[in-house]
Amino acid sequence: MSQTSEQYVVFAINGNDYGIPVLEVSEIIRMQTVNWIPNSRREFLGMIQLREKLIPIISLHTIFSEAEKELDSKTRIIIIHTEEANQNIGIVVDEVNKVMFLPKEGISFPPHMAQQAWLKGMFQQQDSLIVLLDIQALLADVNGGYSYI
Repeated sequence: MSQTSEQYVVFAINGNDYGIPVLEVSEIIRMQTVNWIPNSRREFLGMIQLREKLIPIISLHTIFSEAEKELDSKTRIIIIHTEEANQNIGIVVDEVNKVMFLPKEGISFPPHMAQQAWLKGMFQQQDSLIVLLDIQALLADVNGGYSYI
């Protein structure tokens, strides 16, 4: 693939497609039991244990002001290593659709989106739109310098 494209993990939240660079993803796992922590922030769903490590789990539905979807066999947790907090964080998504190369010249960035530092741009693919996220900026914004553990 040419140097003018980047590989993205494309996932869905309530029927909307989002993409994050594949290099930001540590792994993708099936949904598992999340241990709720009382008096937590609203986007924080709780913790899971993955290979003897505690991983905080957050809801992109809450962050994006979307209705929570019922968990099903397609629900996944995408594990991201955050640079700012130096920890792994899991984000719950409705489903992971695909991993694909997106040409950089096909990514548009409308001026009205510039208000959100974590929106990298958009990619139009046939009849669907993929919103590209700067997941590190999003997690830093949500985290506010706070470590969940």
